[in-house]
Amino acid sequence: MSDSPTDSNRQWVRIDEEVPRWGLVNRPLTTRRSREIVVGPDGNDDDPGTEDEPLATIQEAFNRLPIFVQHDTTIRVRPGSYTDEGPAIHTGPIVQKAQCTLRLVGDVEEPERVDVRSGINSTYQGKQLHYTIRGIAFDGLSQFAGPVDLRDCVFSGNGDAAISGKNGHVFAKRCRIGSSEDRYAIWSTLMESYGLVDCDLIAGEVAIKANGPGTHRLAANCTIDAPTAFDADSGSIITYGDALYVGGQRYTPD
Repeated sequence: MSDSPTDSNRQWVRIDEEVPRWGLVNRPLTTRRSREIVVGPDGNDDDPGTEDEPLATIQEAFNRLPIFVQHDTTIRVRPGSYTDEGPAIHTGPIVQKAQCTLRLVGDVEEPERVDVRSGINSTYQGKQLHYTIRGIAFDGLSQFAGPVDLRDCVFSGNGDAAISGKNGHVFAKRCRIGSSEDRYAIWSTLMESYGLVDCDLIAGEVAIKANGPGTHRLAANCTIDAPTAFDADSGSIITYGDALYVGGQRYTPD
């Protein structure tokens, strides 16, 4: 509590958090205003993260976000290759006020122009449509808790799965998920739930592997390119267009 609470431009509480690979991160407790942080391939993580002086990594942008996001916040990622993120970007725990948005935005027309050669591990509490990732190509996503809204993204996978998590809630639209080198496009555990619209799922073994009583909904316009579409525990329910699958097997009424 070294900062003065009377200075409106500064936080009066800061949180020390240990982030793998990046060490101890000193984060403010809450936002004081709306803001945009810019990341670019020619940036520097010692810079302020503005249009003229962007950061070099998405990880540093998340390191600068508080735990409580109470104002509209955007991390804007310029086209380029990002090779210094480490195995995974950690968002840290984020709690969002209902009326504001948190957006991670790249190039929605050509997401592979924003080539983030890393996964992203996300923990979030708030409304699904208020936490969005748009127009970015990642190795993968692990949604460990809470919701996320994905639009126009690519998740190429890490050999096991392109998207996975525990107790997460993922909605994806116009996304390409997985590759033939991955065992699964999506690997769901515990109470995960997915809603997919106009997505392509690609896997070397199974498109959706579901361990746990999750519910997954695929619109009929989703495509599946895998030897097996669904491998699910008995408590998992999957709908694909008008078809219903229980425990990975298509359900037909008696």
